[in-house]
Amino acid sequence: MKGVLPEAGPLRPLALATLLSRVGNGLLMTVSVLYFNRIVGLSIAQVGLGLTIAGLFGLLSAVPLGHLADRRGPRGLFVVLSLMVCGLSLLYLVVQNFWQFLVVSIVLTMIDRGAGAVRAALIAAVTVGAGRVAARAYLRAITNIGIMVGAAIGAFALHFDTAAAYRVMFVLDALLSSVAAFVVLAIPRVAPQHRDDDGPVWIALRDRGYLAVAALNAGMSIHFAVLDVAIPLWVVDHTDAPRWTVALLLIINTVVVSLFQVRSSRGIADPTTAARATRTAGLLLLASMVLLAGATWGNALIAVALLAVGALVQVIAELMQSSGSFLLSFDLAPNHAQGQYQGVWNTSMSISTMLAPTVLALLPLGLGVPGWIILGVWFALTGALFVPVVRWAESRRPAPVPA
Repeated sequence: MKGVLPEAGPLRPLALATLLSRVGNGLLMTVSVLYFNRIVGLSIAQVGLGLTIAGLFGLLSAVPLGHLADRRGPRGLFVVLSLMVCGLSLLYLVVQNFWQFLVVSIVLTMIDRGAGAVRAALIAAVTVGAGRVAARAYLRAITNIGIMVGAAIGAFALHFDTAAAYRVMFVLDALLSSVAAFVVLAIPRVAPQHRDDDGPVWIALRDRGYLAVAALNAGMSIHFAVLDVAIPLWVVDHTDAPRWTVALLLIINTVVVSLFQVRSSRGIADPTTAARATRTAGLLLLASMVLLAGATWGNALIAVALLAVGALVQVIAELMQSSGSFLLSFDLAPNHAQGQYQGVWNTSMSISTMLAPTVLALLPLGLGVPGWIILGVWFALTGALFVPVVRWAESRRPAPVPA
């Protein structure tokens, strides 16, 4: 557990809170779509449309709530927002039609996205320098463990396939997330950040260097959806690999991230090393896309081997890119406005998440092998841009505000 749990200090309760809340997330990831489809009676298209619209509204909340965390302190605000998410999630149990589902989803997503920015500001407040990267690495490893545990518990609801079983999962998620919110109170209070009243308020939105790096990171982060969106259809429709290969690739990714995310963050000490790590990740992603594309030409054994190696190369790139992203999001932001800047970073990641399925549908799933190659070249070129763009962003860093 030394490779998973952080050292004693403020991150211990945050790690425990992360584990509890992510177990709840794993529960809902497993059962929510089936609940809305089979129990509430919504079509899959309605569920997808509702979540897409909610995601668009969610883009509006991260920066304002992150800014509020700077002005009021992130710990208390994060607890309040987390408890609001818990209460709102229970409203899904009384949803009876699409419009009710849409309203709950919009409000819940806006608060949840804002809570993510506030959480990042809290991490920035209780850590310093390279410790922030290690902290995010610890929490990402624990996130994967929690989701795995939650998915395993959610499988029981899938087995019974009853309304009661699905609803118990929603209640259990709310209980776990509520406990997680109160655990965060064990972290010492974080004082609000000083701000010069004569200066502009939305400095993160005026920081072109930070915005450019966030945009590049969003472009790179499309690869996170490859495993969830592209691989299942590619394996089933375009290769001779057996269907269980999809589960094998997911296991490879989850286990490697859980075991090695912390170790991979070592050596990422400043924006320069973070940019270089991301550049290497882009080249590895190019190699991974080539391997995944090649699986279409082999028999079952060759296809499984190429897919497994491709998934392994991809997750190594994921570890490097994630570690670089953790540092850049914090180090390129001034400490007095971490919440606002983390809101910008989280918003860029949300945009990436929304665009990724379309990109993957048009390229690898639409064009086949050429689409995989184009996608890989995109990652390599985007990664190559990190070094000069990060250097430029560093030169434009806002001057620190005196305490």
